[in-house]
Amino acid sequence: MFGLFKKKNKGAESMKLRGFPGDLGTVKCLVMAAEKQVKLETELLDAQSGVQDQAEYRALSPFGKFPYLQEGDAVAIGAEAALAYMDTRGKGFLNPKKAQFFGHQNFWWQMADRVNDDVQALMNAAAFGSSDDCDMANLEAVLDAFDAFLTGKNFIVGDYCYADVHWTAVAHFLELAGKKDLIDARANVSAWYSNVKQRPSASVLPSLDDIKQKQFKAA
Repeated sequence: MFGLFKKKNKGAESMKLRGFPGDLGTVKCLVMAAEKQVKLETELLDAQSGVQDQAEYRALSPFGKFPYLQEGDAVAIGAEAALAYMDTRGKGFLNPKKAQFFGHQNFWWQMADRVNDDVQALMNAAAFGSSDDCDMANLEAVLDAFDAFLTGKNFIVGDYCYADVHWTAVAHFLELAGKKDLIDARANVSAWYSNVKQRPSASVLPSLDDIKQKQFKAA
């Protein structure tokens, strides 16, 4: 997934996220903001009705990509750009402190992206009855590899990091879509998920009703 940074004329001083609560990228941004203790104003971009393809939004995001993050004259379009921007704000950094962890971290957030479409398809089916294709073989293969890697670890690399943000959203959507058995069947993934669900950032995760009703959880 590519991201795009661009400049805009100075406007709102607070950080605003335009996105959809049933979108994995948007939820990753909510988790990142909570982990960084960044105050984030949310605005619904109703992706289910195709608002992202309308001229008004395309004037902001030429390719209709979302979520869309803005703080003053700084704009980050797409989940990766928004996550990278937020990691420069707020408390601390979610990139690992040890250089040897960077490779593992980057690999595992890319593996989360590899199953993004499959997990999104499951969520769309659970929330909206859509019939998008899900490659379960791909999803299970990545989860098997993830489970093996997590052996003896509380989080993906050392402390909770950037890659954990990605996988927190993935695991949460699997649970909401009625596929928590995919997590429970893998002891290390299950233990990791129990750890992340105990973090304060878990409070921003949307419920299935939030997604169906197209609303963000109240801050």
